[in-house]
Amino acid sequence: MQSQILWPSFALRPFVHHYWTMRTDAPYRMELSIMPMGCMKWMFHRGVPFSINGVIDHQASVCGQYSSSAHVGMHGHTDLLFVFFQPYAMKMITGIPSHLFTEASIDLDELEQPEFKVLKQRVLESSDNQQAIACIEQFILRQLGMKDDAAYLKQFLSLNQQMQLHPDLTLSALADSACLSERQLRRVFADYVGLSPKQMLRIRRCFAASRMIQQMEEEEFTEVVHQLGFTDHSHLYKEFKLFASMSPTDYFNHLQQIRREHLLVGYRAYHG
Repeated sequence: MQSQILWPSFALRPFVHHYWTMRTDAPYRMELSIMPMGCMKWMFHRGVPFSINGVIDHQASVCGQYSSSAHVGMHGHTDLLFVFFQPYAMKMITGIPSHLFTEASIDLDELEQPEFKVLKQRVLESSDNQQAIACIEQFILRQLGMKDDAAYLKQFLSLNQQMQLHPDLTLSALADSACLSERQLRRVFADYVGLSPKQMLRIRRCFAASRMIQQMEEEEFTEVVHQLGFTDHSHLYKEFKLFASMSPTDYFNHLQQIRREHLLVGYRAYHG
């Protein structure tokens, strides 16, 4: 298996978090539990599509926000390209409210926008990832040129930075930093992010916990509790299980299995 992170051009960094590619030279079977990251994605399968929660994905799809872990299965030759967007960016590119994609993976053809069908064809027919990403970046820049969300972009850049730096941030503090009421913040998040601010904060904190657990050599969660502002170990276990569908202990053991199968580097690369 070969996997790689590729970074967007400078102009698109406020919108695209990273690209992730994965290829297997022979048919391959694998089962993984993927935690929500708070990012929407475009997924292009040039090999056999993944199954997501038991349903075979489309060749090219928009993957909305998930509020809990997804069970992903690979069952054949894989050659894929993922585009991970900044949490707020999808509506700025598509013009479609992000909450319409929540908990779903939707075929690009179903967007009923002809330009997305053209993008799908060009990416799937690209000779390599660099050519595919060039097509994607040209498309995104054209789309952004036809939209006007500049009023929200600066706010979201600030909010995104606050959530990354302070995973234990409260909803009221997040609203204050955006100079919005909590009600206004919930409306804007539904439209642009596809999650409530509270859901996003909890996902970001549990995702930060998952990154710390990935670095562990031994099962010990005290530092996770202290650094990320969980009340105690019980609070960590309850929150983590809600979003990961497994306890921190089970997640640690899941990672050991991934490591034994020499997939940990690709798993970490997926999460950017």
